[in-house]
Amino acid sequence: MSRSEVLLGTKIAVASILTSPPAGIAIAAATRNRVPNHGLRFDVSDRAFSPRARAALFWRLYERAEIRMIRRYLGTSTTVVELGASLGVTSAHIASRVARGSRLVCVEANPHLADGLGRRLIPYTSHVAVEVENLAISGEVGPVGLALIQTNLDSRLQDDASARSVTVSGTTLRTLLSDKLIGEFDLVCDIEGAEASFLLGDPGALDGCRRAVFELHDTTFAGRAVTAAELLDAACGLGFRVIERHGVVAALARDL
Repeated sequence: MSRSEVLLGTKIAVASILTSPPAGIAIAAATRNRVPNHGLRFDVSDRAFSPRARAALFWRLYERAEIRMIRRYLGTSTTVVELGASLGVTSAHIASRVARGSRLVCVEANPHLADGLGRRLIPYTSHVAVEVENLAISGEVGPVGLALIQTNLDSRLQDDASARSVTVSGTTLRTLLSDKLIGEFDLVCDIEGAEASFLLGDPGALDGCRRAVFELHDTTFAGRAVTAAELLDAACGLGFRVIERHGVVAALARDL
């Protein structure tokens, strides 16, 4: 085993201990359910926050690369579309960076997370216009099956024998932008591979996108396996350039 493999294994083991359920329970108690994360404090008394999520927030392990890139590159955004808003942590960090009067459209497919998302965002968004949509981004408009994997925090548009499935409303990115009358925008996207629906299936939907923070995922599209690297290549083929990358998380920009 190489030194790098040993180091990676050690990091994973340490992270597992730091974000264990007992650690999360202790952190919530010590902070009185007000967990700090990159300059913000989150009320984790909401049942949507699992003990692991509470601990990951405290140790800055929760969506660490994505949050860093949001805070670094979206400070001049006026309209941000977030696909996969989840608990609202990344949404809050987006709101903390943009100017008063900006617009934030948060899309979350998982109904267990979408319910209450607007409420969880209230402490961070008094200066911006926030719209929350319980929708799944897909290749077409209409009902889609959403598999809830292990916990309510993990969901994807695919069959999974170990998952509990729910049916949710699906839409395309193009339709969402049209319905919301959105022209130029910045994008934050973490939707478990469904980004292929527009990166590969409808790249013109990104014509108005000038900057993006993607967490890319291996997936299937049109009956074939597609890697996160291929999706990044597809984005670069649309004129985006990578301005920062950490694993499968990438910040992209282009001139419109």
